[in-house]
Amino acid sequence: MPWTVLLFAAGSMAIPAPSILLVPPHPSSQDDPIYIECMAPGGFPGANFTLYQGEKVVQLLQAPADQFGVTFNLSGGREPAGGTFHCQYGVLGEHRQPQLSGLSEPINVSFPVPIWILAFSLSLAGALLLLAGLVVIALVIRKVKVKNLQKKR
Repeated sequence: MPWTVLLFAAGSMAIPAPSILLVPPHPSSQDDPIYIECMAPGGFPGANFTLYQGEKVVQLLQAPADQFGVTFNLSGGREPAGGTFHCQYGVLGEHRQPQLSGLSEPINVSFPVPIWILAFSLSLAGALLLLAGLVVIALVIRKVKVKNLQKKR
């Protein structure tokens, strides 16, 4: 049974949640654009879509009348690019009353750490461990020398 018939029969019944996915090319830095596709199930062409980052509305788009989804383009924004995103769509239901879908599953957008940061972090950690090891060895040697001096007296 098509969703529109179910929607008509059920009146204020919640409509199914959309699907969401990160569209390639996936971002490799925070300066790269992020493309997120949000698709309503069949039977809901031309829906109005809302993209959320956490709880905050990021963008609103309307699908063309013959399409079931939109692709959000997040580039050059003022907000931090990464994070958790989900989307939702709305349609006009029975008696032209607006109805909202449930929220999509969340997707997480993250960026790989640049190699130079990893190398720097590891070398810094290694230097700190070496320094700590040398301090421990120096303290042990000093303690042994103090004990030997006390035995000689």
